[in-house]
Amino acid sequence: MLNHIYKILLLCICALPIAQALDIGDAVPDFVMPSSNGAPQRLSEQVGNPVMLVWLGECDGCEETLIELQYLAESFAVEGLQTWFLWRKNSEDKAPWSRLPVLEYQASNKEAWWFESAPAVMFINPDGILDYLATEDVYERKLEVTNDLKLWLENKKWFQ
Repeated sequence: MLNHIYKILLLCICALPIAQALDIGDAVPDFVMPSSNGAPQRLSEQVGNPVMLVWLGECDGCEETLIELQYLAESFAVEGLQTWFLWRKNSEDKAPWSRLPVLEYQASNKEAWWFESAPAVMFINPDGILDYLATEDVYERKLEVTNDLKLWLENKKWFQ
C-alpha cells in the first residue's frame, strides 16, 4: 500500500512541469526558459507589460508559420507588448528563427512548464492574468487571433 502511494506521489511530481489547464482569469504560473540568444527569460519579469505567448506545436524550422505573428507582435512592441515563442525540441528539430525571442522548453528545467494544448496563443495582462486563450487550429486562425489581439490591446487601459 505504501509503495502504491509513493508511485502516485512520484507521478504527481513528474507531472508538475506541464500546465494541464489554464482558464481565462487564472494567474499564469511563472517560468524561466533559455531563449534563442542564450539569455534566460522569466515571465514574472514582464509584470506591468501585456504579454503574448505563442506555444508552438510541431515546429521544425517553422519560420513561415510564425512570420505573420512575428510582424503582428512587432507592430505592437512600441506599445509595450512583449511576445515570446515557446518551443519544445523533438529529436533533431531545429529551433525556428525569429527576431523575437524563441524560448526552449527543457523537461530537465525545474523552473519551466509546458502548455500541453500547444499550439496555443495566450494574452496575459500586465497583472499576470490570462485574458485570452486560443488553442484549436491556431495556425489556421491567424487572422482571428490577429483581430482578437488588436481588439484586446485597444480595449485595455495600459495603452491609454
